Amino acid sequence: MADPAGGMVVRWQRWAFSNLGSAFTNFGSLWLILAPLVSLVATYAPRRLFRTYFNLFLRRRARRLLNVVDPYATVDISEPGSDVRYSRYGPVSDTDTTYEEAKAYLSEKACEQEEARALRAEGARDGDGLVVSIRDGQDVADVFRGVSLWWTSVVGTDVQGQRQGRRRFLRLTFHLSRRRLVVDEYLPHVRRCGREILFSNRRRRLYTNSKSRDVYSTYEYKSWSYIDFDHPTTFDTLAMDRAKKKEIIDDLDAFRKNKDFYRRTGKPWKRGYLLYGPPGTGKSTMVAAMANYLDYDIYDVELTVVSTNTDLRKLLIETTSKSIIVIEDIDCSLDLTGDRARQRRRPGQASTSSKADDDKYYADERPRNTVTLSGLLNFIDGLWSACSGERIVVFTTNHVDKLDPALIRRGRMDMHIEMSYCGFEAFQTLAKNYLDIDEHELFGAVEEILKEVKLTPADVAECLMTAKRAGSGEPSPCLEILIDELKKRAEEKERAEAEAKAKAEAEAKAWAEAEAKAAAEANTAEMARGNPL
Repeated sequence: MADPAGGMVVRWQRWAFSNLGSAFTNFGSLWLILAPLVSLVATYAPRRLFRTYFNLFLRRRARRLLNVVDPYATVDISEPGSDVRYSRYGPVSDTDTTYEEAKAYLSEKACEQEEARALRAEGARDGDGLVVSIRDGQDVADVFRGVSLWWTSVVGTDVQGQRQGRRRFLRLTFHLSRRRLVVDEYLPHVRRCGREILFSNRRRRLYTNSKSRDVYSTYEYKSWSYIDFDHPTTFDTLAMDRAKKKEIIDDLDAFRKNKDFYRRTGKPWKRGYLLYGPPGTGKSTMVAAMANYLDYDIYDVELTVVSTNTDLRKLLIETTSKSIIVIEDIDCSLDLTGDRARQRRRPGQASTSSKADDDKYYADERPRNTVTLSGLLNFIDGLWSACSGERIVVFTTNHVDKLDPALIRRGRMDMHIEMSYCGFEAFQTLAKNYLDIDEHELFGAVEEILKEVKLTPADVAECLMTAKRAGSGEPSPCLEILIDELKKRAEEKERAEAEAKAKAEAEAKAWAEAEAKAAAEANTAEMARGNPL
């Protein structure tokens, strides 16, 4: 019996061979038609055609295959270029600081890891510290929220394989599934930490403002000049009551750590301190201690050389974050004292004049180019005060009662700190500073003197210096000499106060007699005219 399957195969083969010739004949005819078109395409657009096809169809599939084989992504942070402009005051550039911040961050990581052995040290751009970074080709590992990441230092090359002036890159490698975590959280974290490291390595500065520029001047003007700030005072060496010092330190800590609180409550991240007290009680020293504790720069504003409110606002704009703005002896800098309405009134004008009359007179009589109370208030807590981040404003004065209440109200000067006369705890700090002693049997005698007489810490410190020189540095002789010096200083102070009181009484008596004499003469003159008073 014949195999039906085998017969079908035979018939198919016969059909295929019989039609093969006609198929070749038809293909040849079709090729004669398509050959010129294929030749034209191959001649004029081969690269574009293949590139388009690859980009549209093959690359996407190749990337998917690559993600399976190598599921890691990289981010390069480039070293800034060397195109820095210079002025007469130094380099001026708006270069991105991300590379420096990332390098400072990796400096800490490289020092922590034993595996990082091939390192490179460079001097900090602004300061005496060193920035330790990894050499080219070396790796540093990091972990952020349980995710492992790797940093590598590489040198960029152009398409010809030539070095691009040794421009380096910091290359971050991470798993593709962590892309959002890296971009949204990790890289901002790296920048913040890097900024803190660079900030701590810098040289702190003491700034002072220059005289306001004349509108006709043509030379390049710089609002602030500075020197390196290296004041040795700290809260440990500050002669002051311990409880008061702790209160100030706690307040500074609360200010520094509460950025989110200030933003949440809608307040600028700033705080005002009013330091008041007699001369020699340590107001300027307190400012130095605050700056050293917070690691802030100081901007010492001299209002007498500021011409207008606009110039004052420009000074504020050019201050940096993490700084203390100080206006010392503010009662002597401007006419900012007490009763504004009484001061504005014309001589002889009745006290019942309206506020509008007072304001009109004040506006007419005030010098045109001067800093006003309104301008200073806007400087402290106006719209412009919210610029440049965290900042502390400090006013010092010897006569707090002379200042306008609007200037020192709570909210502008948040904390009022009285710098008082030297108490026993303040003396203990001074004794530790000058004589390196904490306790002594003669301390009781010193305490009694300080209770009876008001002496400033500056007076006591000067007596300690005298006693140290005369007593050869030994505690007992020094304290004995100190007690004698304090008694002499107390007697001199009492004598000076008595003389000042007698002089004031004499001046008051002379003034009263002059007033009575003038009144009598005026009455006599009026009586002579027939109009007795």
